[in-house]
Amino acid sequence: MKCYTGLMAESQDITQAPKERAEGADFLAGFDVSEAPSLPGCYIMLDAKERPIYVGKAKNLRARLRGYLNESDSRYSVKFLMRRVAKIDFLLTSNEKEALLLENSLIKQYKPRYNIRLRDDKTYISLRIDARQDFPRITVVRRFRKDGARYFGPYHSAGAVRQTLRQLQRLFPLRLCSDHVLNNRTRPCLYYQMKLCSAPCVGHISRDAYHEVVDQAIMVLEGRSNELENTLREDIARHAEELEFEQAAVLRDRLYDLRGMLERQHAVTSPTSDDRDVFGLHTEGPFTEIQALFYRGGKMIGGKGYSFEHCEMPLDELLSSFLLQYYAEAPLIPDEVLLPVDLEDADALGEVLSDQRGARVEIACPKRGEKRSLVELAHKNARRGFEEKRLAEKANRDLAEQVKAALSLPRAPHRIECFDISTIQGGNTVASMVVFQDGRPDKSRYRHFTMRAVEGQDDFASMREALMRRYTRAIEEDDLPDLALIDGGRGQLGVATALFRDLGIEDLPHIAIAKAHPEKEGAHTMERLFTPGRANPIILPQNGPVILLLARIRDEAHRFAITHHRKRRAKATLQTVLTAVPGVGPARARTLLNALGSVAKIGGASVEDIAALPGFNEKLARAVHEFLQGGAS
Repeated sequence: MKCYTGLMAESQDITQAPKERAEGADFLAGFDVSEAPSLPGCYIMLDAKERPIYVGKAKNLRARLRGYLNESDSRYSVKFLMRRVAKIDFLLTSNEKEALLLENSLIKQYKPRYNIRLRDDKTYISLRIDARQDFPRITVVRRFRKDGARYFGPYHSAGAVRQTLRQLQRLFPLRLCSDHVLNNRTRPCLYYQMKLCSAPCVGHISRDAYHEVVDQAIMVLEGRSNELENTLREDIARHAEELEFEQAAVLRDRLYDLRGMLERQHAVTSPTSDDRDVFGLHTEGPFTEIQALFYRGGKMIGGKGYSFEHCEMPLDELLSSFLLQYYAEAPLIPDEVLLPVDLEDADALGEVLSDQRGARVEIACPKRGEKRSLVELAHKNARRGFEEKRLAEKANRDLAEQVKAALSLPRAPHRIECFDISTIQGGNTVASMVVFQDGRPDKSRYRHFTMRAVEGQDDFASMREALMRRYTRAIEEDDLPDLALIDGGRGQLGVATALFRDLGIEDLPHIAIAKAHPEKEGAHTMERLFTPGRANPIILPQNGPVILLLARIRDEAHRFAITHHRKRRAKATLQTVLTAVPGVGPARARTLLNALGSVAKIGGASVEDIAALPGFNEKLARAVHEFLQGGAS
């Protein structure tokens, strides 16, 4: 067992010899819980093949295991888990806080089947502003870094962030351009003319005056709008007394816009103006839904739900493990965390979060009052989210049964793999595979295939190569789908049928879908489905759920193929156009494209802008500029 530096780790095997171990009843019959240590630490439950299936922690390991082994415990999850245990190992720690950290490390290391595990979640959307810069700007980020900047959020959707940015931009004319553009621009941009930017790039506003605007924007993001109103009124009065009526008018307009924005907001408020996260939890059988509600400055700014299946652990353990993993990646740790259940290790978890935040974090389970109402609101959202997801899953299962009936398939197609070919005049031919699981895209399974053996434009040969590569591997890994969907007509279907016969998987259900297209006099053909052994296509109701699902999957495969194909064409264009400039190789070509965006924008850039890039000087920048300008003419 691996020992962790800084932790008083100690491994102890108190079970039978490996050759005598068995799962479930045999293990429990020979297990003496009195031999477990009455100390803080982690326990690792292993199956008969010595694979970790569950990791837990406790301040008293003996008491925790006695709870698992107590026959009076009627929890199905506990009985389900213990039937699979063949061994238990221990790692002792000096205190409960270290046990909490060790548990998190072990879960990341072993990835036990029955523990709750948060994947690397990149869906957090926050606003970032670095007030240490001379002229800061507000940017949208998905990762929190300890870089000294201020982060605000998380926001529940990209739409909410865009709306917040639009409102802030109308109120506070901060720059939108990148640092490179700021340092190289010689005249104001269009945003200055629209009064959405104060043009710090050309010195139209001083650093101090710009930072006053930055501070006001931060006050809004912190929820201190009332304080900002008072500040603006005082500044307006001061400018008026000093006969600076133009500056007073600007602040007056900003005050009116601020009041209008606040009138349109109908935020749910919390009892105080502190930052807090409120969690609700709903469970039914092996399913668990956790809902987080985010309050910043006393106002709810959004929330996020998390779904888990087959997490065989008590609720307090589940929630504790979730919180530790959640705040390891969260963009902000608030002043207070409100929970629906008491945690045995609440004090230790509070210490860990306080150390991580650099300030005190209070963890509480309110029993009454307004804070309890917030927790109950989070619970209602968790229950509603659970019900919506279960209904959606039932609808998807029903839809799979409809597809089975409509196409006479041997089983309901819960997993569908769809293939498409993208090429232009035989160049950069690629194939795409998208996967839908129970009616929803499973993007972790998406794949691209760059043609290796096909030369020129041959869609049939390209489809055969893509299917060959995919299903040769699928056979080896025993990973066949319920249905293979081919974008094309009878010819593409014939390619798939012949290949599956050669691979010995002719019983794999597969169909082709031919896209509807306009005909003469404004008429349209219908979506047609081709199946092996049938002469005529199947034409289903065009607005029916079956054809809409299959068409949506086909369109997603087409989108995925086109996107990859465009990237390859852009790379080819980069190599053939930019690298034709004397002195510009692939590295400098990438620098140009990353900084300026496209060949057209590079051609429209000034010599000064190009010369300011890393690896360029005025002579080389002039060569690039003249080359592209000559090509444009």
